[in-house]
Amino acid sequence: MKSDQDNHTVVRQVFGDLPFPAHRWQLIAQAAVYGADSVTMAKLHRLPPRRYADPEEVTAAIIATQHARPRPRHYRPMVIPMNVKHRPLVVAVAVPE
Repeated sequence: MKSDQDNHTVVRQVFGDLPFPAHRWQLIAQAAVYGADSVTMAKLHRLPPRRYADPEEVTAAIIATQHARPRPRHYRPMVIPMNVKHRPLVVAVAVPE
């Protein structure tokens, strides 16, 4: 696992040319252009969607999301009524004349 200093170094390398403040989507796009690895891209996708003032704020957000526990997902069973008659799907296709 990378240390906080390593995270900050990676953020500085990837976002060195990016003008701040920057939105999360801009961070993700810049990292993709830079050729960041899948671990770094996953960290950026976990960031909250907002504007980040500087690389230090990005580093702090990455560290916060690494240490946060994932929220449990609650699934609801899908209920299909038995009295519904299914109709076939009709698709209209344009035929050139």
